[in-house]
Amino acid sequence: MSQIRKRSLVATSWIYIGFFIGAINTYFLTHKSWFSTDQNGLTRTMIETSQLIFAFSALGTPNFLYKFFPYYKDNLPHKKNDLLGVALIISIIGFILTCLGLLLLQPLIIKKFSTNSILFVQYFYWILPLSFFVLLYNILEAYSMGFEKGVLTNLLKETVVRFFTLCVIVLKVFDVIDFNTFIILFSFQYSIIVLILALHLHHNKQLWISFKISRVTKKFRKKIFAIISLTFIVIIVGVLRQSIDGLVLAAKQNLGKVGIFGLATYMVSMLQAPLRSIITITIPILSRAWKNKDMVEIDRIYKRSSINLLSFSLFAFFCIWMNYNDAIYYFNINQDYLQGKNVFLILGMVTIIEMGTGVNGQIIATSTYWRFELWTSLLLTVLIIPLSYVLTVKYGIIGPAIANLVSFSIYNLVRFWFLYKKFNLQPFSIKTFEILIISLTAYFISYFSFSNFHGLWAMIGRSILFIMLFIAAIYKRNISPDFLPIIETVLNKIGIKKKD
Repeated sequence: MSQIRKRSLVATSWIYIGFFIGAINTYFLTHKSWFSTDQNGLTRTMIETSQLIFAFSALGTPNFLYKFFPYYKDNLPHKKNDLLGVALIISIIGFILTCLGLLLLQPLIIKKFSTNSILFVQYFYWILPLSFFVLLYNILEAYSMGFEKGVLTNLLKETVVRFFTLCVIVLKVFDVIDFNTFIILFSFQYSIIVLILALHLHHNKQLWISFKISRVTKKFRKKIFAIISLTFIVIIVGVLRQSIDGLVLAAKQNLGKVGIFGLATYMVSMLQAPLRSIITITIPILSRAWKNKDMVEIDRIYKRSSINLLSFSLFAFFCIWMNYNDAIYYFNINQDYLQGKNVFLILGMVTIIEMGTGVNGQIIATSTYWRFELWTSLLLTVLIIPLSYVLTVKYGIIGPAIANLVSFSIYNLVRFWFLYKKFNLQPFSIKTFEILIISLTAYFISYFSFSNFHGLWAMIGRSILFIMLFIAAIYKRNISPDFLPIIETVLNKIGIKKKD
């Protein structure tokens, strides 16, 4: 577990450096003087649509790379390893077919979005280069997981991309470029990290590309076809459920609502950073553990991931929630974004549920029962798409958030039940209850202590009080066995050694 802890800490650090840059980006994009809510909403919709195009184009290849990397690496010489070559051929064919499908759907896209989201229609085809490089990066990222490069891929995806976007935003804010040029440059943001990751793999002699079918591919061709076919659906439904909210808001409301919803989801994504780093670190370890039938290791990862992720998500949620209004007013953000506060509340609850159940999806996906992940993903999609559509039409911006809360609660309950019944695995303990009580107590004390104060110093005061109460309590109660090692690692990094 120590290797997961250390690498996750480094990966999470890079993610939060990225979030700091992203916060600057968000400030510029939401400030009332520089971008309209529609323009901000367009950037969100482009990203979400590119993820959907990636899902259709990839044809399940990322999961193929995760699952079969150990078999190719252990049984083939580097020059004959066709794992990446097969994935690239399949995904590029998928991208071409997806683009042809979009051409056929062009009249429908114009009809659905031209009334409320004309900018989306105007700049739609700039989504294609964005989608292509998103596809290439995801393929290279999945391949790199086999070399345990989760820290590097998090650095590129979470930090380098945001820094590139910041540079483009600054050019627009200072009128060096117009909005049209901004969107063109924005659509090539992933090309930078594709190039960096490819050059890094090549430099380390790990970019193994062969287009000649190997004996491993021939041996496992039926299993490869099965996992690609089924996980193709998993990836599509996974991305679709993430993208559906913004697309429905763009079609039924307007891009301004997408921008407001996007600010809330960005804040929620700050809660999810450790989950993203832990997923990239644990996938190859779980794959190897299943191969070796090491249930003790799987159980340990499950329990540790649950309490660690739950603790962090509660900590981050309350830090943001108690300062939401003051931050909007103090930083001169367009006050339309206050409409997203309750969206953040509900989506924050969704994330706390998701984080609290640990890496259950990754445990299932890397096991021989990976098909069950398909069925639960289909269940989630069947729930969330109609709910999101109906509730958005009826309740506006709050509708998709409610749909997420209902759907993800059922989804995680089903996965929890499956792992418990099939493997007697469950992530909870008395510490789970304790961290909930600690978080709520620290929040109410901090909030009511500063309830009559507003502005920067009020935000700083209540945040410091909450942090002190929270950390003191989890230290006293020894909530997680990883807490002290993490603190010691951080202190060592900044030059403070533990006294004997």
